[in-house]
Amino acid sequence: MDDKKLVEAQYSFIKLLVCLQASLKLFDEVEGTKFYRQDLKRVINNTRNKVIAALNGAYDFIDTAEKEETLQAIDRAVNQIIESSVHQLFVDGYKPLA
Repeated sequence: MDDKKLVEAQYSFIKLLVCLQASLKLFDEVEGTKFYRQDLKRVINNTRNKVIAALNGAYDFIDTAEKEETLQAIDRAVNQIIESSVHQLFVDGYKPLA
C-alpha cells in the first residue's frame, strides 16, 4: 500500500472511531427512554460491549506525538455530533443538486 492510500485508510479509520465513540454516547442517551425495550436493550448492550472491545486497541496506530491532538479532535467531533440537533445534521448534510 502506498503512502497516500495508507493515509486515506487512516483517515477513514479515524472517522470510524468518531462514529463508534458517538454511538457509545448515544446508547447512553437512549437508556431509560420508551425506545429502550427489552429486545433493543439486548442489542445495545451486545453492541456496546463489542464496540468497547474494538476501541480498546484501536488508537494504537496513531503516532505517539500526535495521539493527544488526535484524541482531542475525535472528542470534539463526537461532541459536535452529540450536541447537534437532528434538524441541523440534515441541514449540514443536505446538498441540493445543481
